[in-house]
Amino acid sequence: MNSLSKFLLLCAVCIVVIAFTVESTFGATDLATCAISVTVDTIVEWVPGNFPAINLDTEESSISNRDDSPEGNKSLVLYLNGNTTLTANTTGTTAQLTDGSDFLITKYTLTFDGNGVAASGATDAVIATIGSDTLEDYSTFLNPGLLITHISEDGATTATLGVEATNDTGTLADAGSYSCTQTITATW
Repeated sequence: MNSLSKFLLLCAVCIVVIAFTVESTFGATDLATCAISVTVDTIVEWVPGNFPAINLDTEESSISNRDDSPEGNKSLVLYLNGNTTLTANTTGTTAQLTDGSDFLITKYTLTFDGNGVAASGATDAVIATIGSDTLEDYSTFLNPGLLITHISEDGATTATLGVEATNDTGTLADAGSYSCTQTITATW
């Protein structure tokens, strides 16, 4: 072997030794672990906070004949990560359309985009029992309460509140501007 070959062989051996030393020095591992946990509380939240106002005059029309019954509806997203029960304000007349001492028959519906089986919402059986999908007088609306079933991986349902105003049977309401506020409460 000539000196150049010996020199190249020596260089190759040195490179291998250096590479092995560098790899073994920097290639070693030492693991450190950290257990992490967090609790997610039950969350039920209306977003953006309140239903948009329903103006029956612009939704359909004003009451200009005794038999008129304008209807309107608005939707709101209910975020939930557990089952919740919805109730409506049925005490007093705050949820009844009034103008001073006169009133209109005020009926409500509440429907959902989910069916409580494949997506969060109220099941058909619960809706049939409580009647939230049919017009219900303000004084009995969502009473005793409507169960909304949370479906895992589906943390929201769109609730649509509908309202209808009519004259009481055999009477005619006084001319004027009638208003009310319906409050839907989520309890978990």
